[in-house]
Amino acid sequence: MNKTLLLILCDFLLLTLLSLVNWEEEAESSSSDIEDTADQSISAMAMMEQDLLDTLASALEEEKTIQNTLESEADKVRKELELRDQKLQEKESSIMDLETSIQEAQTREETLAQEKMAIEAEALKAKQSIETLENSYEDLELKSKQMEAQARMLQAELEEKQREIDAKLAALAREELERKEAEAKVQELSIKVSVTEEQKKMLAESVETLKSEVVAERTERLQLQAQTTQMAEGITQLAERSQDLTEEFRSSQPINANILFSRFNENKIALIFKSNRFYRGESIQDDNLAMTLLISDGKSVFALTHLSSTPLGASNSSLGFRELEIEMNRGVARLNPSQLTFLALDPRIASVPLTDDQVGVLGGEIFYTALDPFKFSEAVLIDEKGSYYGEVEFKLDARTPGYVRMQSKIFSRIFGDFSPTKGDLVFSKTGELLGIMVDSRYCLLVDNLMGNEKLSLGAGFSSEQFKATIQSLKNRYDSLPSDLR
Repeated sequence: MNKTLLLILCDFLLLTLLSLVNWEEEAESSSSDIEDTADQSISAMAMMEQDLLDTLASALEEEKTIQNTLESEADKVRKELELRDQKLQEKESSIMDLETSIQEAQTREETLAQEKMAIEAEALKAKQSIETLENSYEDLELKSKQMEAQARMLQAELEEKQREIDAKLAALAREELERKEAEAKVQELSIKVSVTEEQKKMLAESVETLKSEVVAERTERLQLQAQTTQMAEGITQLAERSQDLTEEFRSSQPINANILFSRFNENKIALIFKSNRFYRGESIQDDNLAMTLLISDGKSVFALTHLSSTPLGASNSSLGFRELEIEMNRGVARLNPSQLTFLALDPRIASVPLTDDQVGVLGGEIFYTALDPFKFSEAVLIDEKGSYYGEVEFKLDARTPGYVRMQSKIFSRIFGDFSPTKGDLVFSKTGELLGIMVDSRYCLLVDNLMGNEKLSLGAGFSSEQFKATIQSLKNRYDSLPSDLR
């Protein structure tokens, strides 16, 4: 029960009891009055006690209700406190994480500050270097102007000396002409003297000849008998020589371009280059097709093609290759060679060396390199894809030994002709391989098939070997004459 309410009830009861007592009445009141008063007091006290009990019961009920309410609220508060404790723990954990992140951020900030200081130091050095370079550039520009002035002076002096040299050369030429005319006169006189002496010798020899003719006539009769025997043997040799002459005559006759193109189509071999390379974060697979023939220099057999027909000659990056293999097809025959070489004659010509067994698997005619490439002034040119062919005139160029220059027919495309392009096969009019076009102007004369760089294919492919081979090819290409690049 509420203590405050209990105190109030007790105070109320005490006041009620005191109010019922009449302290001013005389003690000598009659006993009847006392009894009446006592009865009234008892009755009043009984009523007050009943009211007090009712009040206490009601207060007790209210107290119980309040207590239940307080207990319910206490449970709610307890649950809220537990929830708040849990949230507080989570917040404390978050605070700890934030503190860790702040420490890491401070560490990064310190690192960045150090890097910033280093970059600022480097920038200062770069600025100083730029200032130094600018000063050097100004000095060089001044020196350049001085050298340019000196060069003009030297040029003027050289022109003056050149005029003096031209004058001296003209004088020397006149002297040389006069000397040659004098030598010609001396030579003419010497010839006349020699003719006179020769006539004297001829007269003396005529006398001796007449004496020896008699002896010679006798010996001729004996020789005639011996020649009769030799003629019989010569007839047999003549028959054998006639067959050789027939073969030589056939080889000296030009072959029709249509026949040669037909032989190409009957014996052509497909070269399929399959590659896998890594470029800009992606794996790229390429297939390149080229048509070729079996070529022999009398010792070995190869299949030739231009570097531009392979994946290595594409415009994309020639590095990053992970796999490279070749498949050779002719009809139903299939072959996977294990090696690719590049001719020592020119780095742009790739060759596939073949064994006798591999040649037997592919079959077909073997074309030989030309023994006399300049017998005819025209050649038969066939596109490596086999799409066109024709006769093209070629000429020798003293600046590019080992190559011949093809006469381009740019304007004849309108009339159905063509212009040579790199990779085209060039045949002599005798049907032998003259060479292969390295660009649109020059044809490499293939007189041997010796290789310089070698590249393993298939399972033996090596990226390191590939990079070294490509670098060697680039170095050899850069060393070629400018007309061939």
